[in-house]
Amino acid sequence: MKTKIDAARDTALRILKEVNHNGKYANISLKHHLRRARLSDRDAAFVTQLVYGTLERQITIDWILNKFCSLKRANPWAINILRMGCYQIMYMDRVPDFAVCDESVKLCRKYCNKALAGFVNGVLRNIVRHKQDISFPSKEEDPVFNLSLTYSYPVWLVKKWVDDYGIAVAETMVMPAGSHGDYVTIRVNRNRITKDELKERFIRQGIQCEDGLYIKDEALRLCSAGDIENNRLYAEGFFTVQGESSMLVVRVLDPQKGELIIDACSAPGGKATHMAELMGNEGRILAWDVHPQRVELIRLNAKRLGATIVEPQQQDAREFQACLEGQADRVLIDAPCSGWGVIYKKPDIKNSIKREDLDELYELQSQIISTCSRYVKPGGILVYSTCTMNVDENQRVIEKFLERNPHFVLDDFTYLLPEGLKDSVVQPGMIQLIPSRDGIDGFFITRLKRMR
Repeated sequence: MKTKIDAARDTALRILKEVNHNGKYANISLKHHLRRARLSDRDAAFVTQLVYGTLERQITIDWILNKFCSLKRANPWAINILRMGCYQIMYMDRVPDFAVCDESVKLCRKYCNKALAGFVNGVLRNIVRHKQDISFPSKEEDPVFNLSLTYSYPVWLVKKWVDDYGIAVAETMVMPAGSHGDYVTIRVNRNRITKDELKERFIRQGIQCEDGLYIKDEALRLCSAGDIENNRLYAEGFFTVQGESSMLVVRVLDPQKGELIIDACSAPGGKATHMAELMGNEGRILAWDVHPQRVELIRLNAKRLGATIVEPQQQDAREFQACLEGQADRVLIDAPCSGWGVIYKKPDIKNSIKREDLDELYELQSQIISTCSRYVKPGGILVYSTCTMNVDENQRVIEKFLERNPHFVLDDFTYLLPEGLKDSVVQPGMIQLIPSRDGIDGFFITRLKRMR
């Protein structure tokens, strides 16, 4: 008789294998497999919790597993079965330990072999017997290692944050940001519908919604919305999925009707279409990306939202366009970055980041701002933003740029901020958002003005 395998755990395992060993993005892999598996809402929610929970705790889970076995050169399927099992045993009280062990063995028999199934069974049952004895080094004994294991972050990253920001701020950076998985934030396309009208339509669909935390006139948080991009209201261009930190970048840029604006790293076009809405579709927005498929994303989003002044163009932001020198009223650089400010909702980032990749990233960011600053006209505005919490990608990029370009100065934008975010200003002209403190994505935003 063929052993029946739990479909939800089977789906979660295949997603974890793709993310950890094939380099897939967790959100994309999860969406793909959930659409194919056709699970019940309850099972789909379990898969989501199992995948994101395991990835969120993976560094700590691997530390625990290495106390009971060696993960080096282990079968990739077995590693992820062990990780998933360990997560359920250590962090999911409502799942019986015996069920975790039994289901893990079934998965191992399907994807590995009988010998490895016995190995997995032995390791997990050993963890069950000794889980009360597992403890981390105390904060007094080793504060960096304690934070690393308590919140499951790479030791080197925690140490960097402690060195750059101090222990108190570093701890806020690694702390969970709350129930981020329970809602999705959208921006209402007010050129097509009012916020109140859209709220009514969602309520009629049985979707709970509430105003955003800070940007009350544009942002809505939707609860239990399912695959929101398959909603007909999305197809009709009444809204787009966008976080409040991303909206805030455009608020700081403060685009005006009739202006020429360059959005240098635009895809998928959320900020460019937001600018078009605020400008009443009067002016020009050059929306660039280096990859043709991402330029197509900008085009599709602009068309769906009716952003007629957005001009999607394939362009490497590092390559200077002489015909645009000194022509732009405003330039936005939402720079490629490490993404550490969105780890709380994309936990696979912290399991894949490598310290040795950062120098190349810093150089890329410096090249982009050096080139694109030349498009700003005298008196014009340059906004540089990232979705990370790293002084080397943020403050130090700006400090080095200002040293080489004294005709640019920091431009205070506190007057453009919601009242609840004014305490997050690092200095006039710079803000660093932290998810656990501010409740939104961890963006850095700076605004510069060209004086001559």
